[in-house]
Amino acid sequence: MAEVNDADGSAHVPGHEGITLWCPLSCLGLRTVGDLVRLLVETGRTAASQPHSSPMPTDGPHEHERVTFECPVTCLGLSRHVLHALSARGDAPTVGEVLRMLESGKLGDVRNIGRRRTGEIRTALIAAGFSASRYPSLRSDGRLG
Repeated sequence: MAEVNDADGSAHVPGHEGITLWCPLSCLGLRTVGDLVRLLVETGRTAASQPHSSPMPTDGPHEHERVTFECPVTCLGLSRHVLHALSARGDAPTVGEVLRMLESGKLGDVRNIGRRRTGEIRTALIAAGFSASRYPSLRSDGRLG
């Protein structure tokens, strides 16, 4: 990435010292929206693994290389609001169960899951590596096929 200089001559390069709220996103090493989504999802996972902010009781952090269908939905790094809504009917579902609910249109039947929370789930699934071309319901415009 190219170096960007402020009027006062300070350099903005990825990872420079003294990053502030006024720095361009490139200072964080972000080049695409996908980079930003991955950063936000990872931040959510990190925050959720902290004992004081854990959204739901777990047996500890679920560490793995990639998110699979068999993973608990907590692996997606979703907000506590979504996790509580999904687990209100019993045990927290797996990632595969949530994806099937989204594909079948039944996710909207879950209490407290509306368009905004469905968007959060879609974003988390895409960030976890699930493809919108393979799973058309992941498209934010709602188009199928």
